[in-house]
Amino acid sequence: MFILSQDKTRIFNMSGHIEGIGYEEENFKERKKEEIRHTIQVFDGCAEEIAEYKYKEDCLLVLYAIFKAIEQGGKTAELPTQEEMEEQREALKQYLESGKKLTEWTAELLKELLDMQ
Repeated sequence: MFILSQDKTRIFNMSGHIEGIGYEEENFKERKKEEIRHTIQVFDGCAEEIAEYKYKEDCLLVLYAIFKAIEQGGKTAELPTQEEMEEQREALKQYLESGKKLTEWTAELLKELLDMQ
């Protein structure tokens, strides 16, 4: 499987010399403010960053998607940008909220139906 880096500047052959791919959390200080960087890195004797996301969960979702693609015999994977992950996170949030509203509506409907009898 080949993976295109998030910034679209590098392609990694996962069946080549790459030992693995994983999540890394790095604490650093920038302008007197401590930040945590959430990255995905490939390991080939040394670690090389291939993507960065705002949240650990985003990194883990991307890693899981890569795993599933490898498992299903996928030949390539393109890492989403931070903006694309934000869009996906918002879409998932809206989906979950609509499911919650549907559940509440169904519960109210059932209550009304049961009260009618």
